[in-house]
Amino acid sequence: MEKEVEEMGDIPEAEYLDEIYDIIDSVVPRTDDPTLSALTLRTWILGIFFGFLYALVNTLFTFRTNQITVSPFIAVLLSYPLGHGLALILPKVSIFGLFSLNPGPFSVKEHALIYVFVSACASPAYALYNIIGQRYQLYEEDLSVAACVFFGITTQCFGYGLAGICRRFLVRPAAMLWPSNLSTIALLNSLHKPDVDPSLPMTRLRFFFYVVLAAFVYEWFPLYIAPLLTAVSLLCYGAESSSNPDVLRVLGSAYQGLGFLSFSFDWSLISWWNPITTPLWAVINQFVGLWFFAWVLTPIFWVKNMYGKDYELGALPSEGPNGSAIFPIGHAMNTAALLNRNGSYVASRTFVDTTSLTLKEDYYQEQQPIYISTWFANIYLTSFITFTACLVHVGLWYGKDVWHRFRTAMSELDKHDIHAKLMDAYPDVPDWWYLILLVATLIMGIGVCQWGGFQLPWWGVLLGFALAAISILPIGTIQAISGQQIGLNVISEFMIGLILPGRIGAVMAFKTFSYMAMYQGLFLVQDLKLGHYMKIPPRAMFAVQLFSTILAVVVNIFTSFIIYEGFGRTTDHIIDGDDTSPLVWKIQTDPPVGWTANGYNVFLNAGAIWGAIGPARFFGPGSPYVNTLYGFLIGAVLPIAPYYLHKWQPHSFWHLVNVPLLTITSLDPGQTMSFLTTPVLVAFGVNYFLKKFHHSWWKKYAYVMSAGLDGGTALALTVTFLAFSVQADATYFPKWALNRYDVELCAPAYYNDCNDKLKYNPDFNQSLDAQCQYFGTAS
Repeated sequence: MEKEVEEMGDIPEAEYLDEIYDIIDSVVPRTDDPTLSALTLRTWILGIFFGFLYALVNTLFTFRTNQITVSPFIAVLLSYPLGHGLALILPKVSIFGLFSLNPGPFSVKEHALIYVFVSACASPAYALYNIIGQRYQLYEEDLSVAACVFFGITTQCFGYGLAGICRRFLVRPAAMLWPSNLSTIALLNSLHKPDVDPSLPMTRLRFFFYVVLAAFVYEWFPLYIAPLLTAVSLLCYGAESSSNPDVLRVLGSAYQGLGFLSFSFDWSLISWWNPITTPLWAVINQFVGLWFFAWVLTPIFWVKNMYGKDYELGALPSEGPNGSAIFPIGHAMNTAALLNRNGSYVASRTFVDTTSLTLKEDYYQEQQPIYISTWFANIYLTSFITFTACLVHVGLWYGKDVWHRFRTAMSELDKHDIHAKLMDAYPDVPDWWYLILLVATLIMGIGVCQWGGFQLPWWGVLLGFALAAISILPIGTIQAISGQQIGLNVISEFMIGLILPGRIGAVMAFKTFSYMAMYQGLFLVQDLKLGHYMKIPPRAMFAVQLFSTILAVVVNIFTSFIIYEGFGRTTDHIIDGDDTSPLVWKIQTDPPVGWTANGYNVFLNAGAIWGAIGPARFFGPGSPYVNTLYGFLIGAVLPIAPYYLHKWQPHSFWHLVNVPLLTITSLDPGQTMSFLTTPVLVAFGVNYFLKKFHHSWWKKYAYVMSAGLDGGTALALTVTFLAFSVQADATYFPKWALNRYDVELCAPAYYNDCNDKLKYNPDFNQSLDAQCQYFGTAS
């Protein structure tokens, strides 16, 4: 490497690159074996098998109240013995001298490509929320399947062309680290090296299967046998005897309130935070911020009626525990519901003319101002804070670093990078491949939005593309260096909501296009960097990424249709008090089972807020929520203090204070809030105690344990869903102490007693029961 360096401030370029190589060299060897097989028949068989399975299962889990995503690490572990097995049984036959069915031993490059395949399929297409919202929740059942598939493919592949064009700046330079790839590479390399440790003789694979079995058996308890384990809400147990039971229920309830001192023993909830695979310092930052916003700021705002009518929302007797029970604890707190001027629930779809997907102005005027719960409003507040806090934090802490490394990337690119030199042995993907893909998806996007029923005009697609194109390089550089991504979802909603107020379909489509063009583009860039480190031929990466992305979209869409139509078409159930829909997600009517399709409801309600009503009305002058806009200013100021305190006391803890992590909630209103305590205990137990006192065990088994817990839980979720939740008359486990109607025992006692009798006793005669005779009549 050249010793002649150019200075930026007082830090030379060479020091930056040396620092990068120190990190990379700890995981990635500076060697390559070009003879190793990569894109083989084994890659396609295992990639398609696991990719299809992941796309199907994770689509099913989007209907969970707290969505769980099965980790790709499970496929990495399982494909290892399967790959070696295929190497033994496939015939060693060459097809026309071009392609061998069995080129030899199963290689780490094949394994890495399988991971890329599965990783692309593991995250359900964001377009699902748009499609389900419009096709089913807004009754647009004439929205064609073909239009939905093309919309999904376009939004997922839209950023792929951008990713390919930016790869020379975001992938090839050593300065573009992409640190999240390093743990994956470490796992892949460790599996392909001899696993010899006399003190820990059990292989990772055997340990994985033991954990899967244990998790599968255990999860039957919180999921079916003893649902109380999902939320042990301590404050609620004293509510009946308290002089102020409402406050205890709102604070303590995990289902309807804020989950203070509510503990979950259900891994399907705990795993939301990935407490084992996330660094302990990041867990502490994020949960300290969450606890402050959820358990300190939100109760104060609620009691003080910060947003106008906070305490009154959901408090009407007709919607309380002795009425329709939309709000069983008598208040609206942890809910994505919209409420009218009287504090009464109003379905978001009722604001929308389902023919034109525009605001019903007369109906809106009758109901306005529209309110949301205090927690929902504070989630928006934190998203505003986080957006500007991330910009300022990265600018202060990583500004010189990002700029310097970006200049290094621009000036020298991969001139001295050994990994780039090794990659030059393989034919690169021509830029015109990516350009064709970019133009094709752009044309397809304009067509499907303009004429396919998604109601976004052609210039809206071009505006979404422009927003993503302008953002992907600077935001990608920040993410490659710091690991932090600045999302465009809030800004995109704000922008198009101001331009096209009252048009929910156009706003949802624009949000999906612009947000996913950048997000999916950077996701693909991250995998391209993984291929760069693993020395995978670029054209093999191109084929796998494109094919797996399209496969995932098709599986996602058809699976979601089958689930929604197969398990949702009923006239016997209602959703959120609205019984006018011809197609309703019926599983949502039983709170204990945890399948409320909450993510879809939140997306639709956000569409109503930003699209039908519009940001000018909902957040503008005179709105109850205008003060949330101060979040942008607060976010710009907050990161300054810890930065300069660190400058003043460089050996203190201030460098660990990450304001964006402190302020980001990563939550949707309506999720079960019992997962705000237990994950921290898990993180301390594994990443402090085990790491410090049993480091060898932690190093070998910690990530494997996390994958095993995810795998066993996913299997138990799937089995219990199909076996008990989707029947016309759900099969309930018999009533006992840990299985009551209100599983966390937060609602008033009569609510639980009467519902238990109605649910578990088919011969119960309500009119003859003294306690329950007038139950449900709001009298």
